[in-house]
Amino acid sequence: MVEIVDTDGIRCVRITAAQLHMYFIPDLKEKLLKTLSDEPNFLIIDLSLVEYLDSSAMGVLFQVQKKMQVYGGHPYLAGIKPTVEMVFRLTKSDQYFTIFTDVETAIKTIKKS
Repeated sequence: MVEIVDTDGIRCVRITAAQLHMYFIPDLKEKLLKTLSDEPNFLIIDLSLVEYLDSSAMGVLFQVQKKMQVYGGHPYLAGIKPTVEMVFRLTKSDQYFTIFTDVETAIKTIKKS
C-alpha cells in the first residue's frame, strides 16, 4: 500500500492503493508518520494511483503536513487524478498543499529551490 523511496535525496512515498478509505487509514497513518521520524526536509506523497480518498485519508495528509510544519519540513503532493483533485478543491484543501503534476516535476522544483 505504501512504497518509500529516496530519490536524489528527497523522500518519496508512493501510495499504491486505488482507494484510501477508513479501512486502510491506520496502516497509512502509521507508515506516513514513521517516514517523518528522522524529520526529512521534503516529502513527496505520490497519489498517482489513488482514484478515491475519504475524509479520514485527508485527515492523515493534514497530520503529516502539521507534523512537518513543526520542524520546518515541507510535504508535497504529486500525481493527483482529476477525481481526487476535485475533493481537494471542494474542501479548499488545495490551499494547504503544494501540488505537482508528477513526482519528477516535484523533484526538479525542489532541487532548484
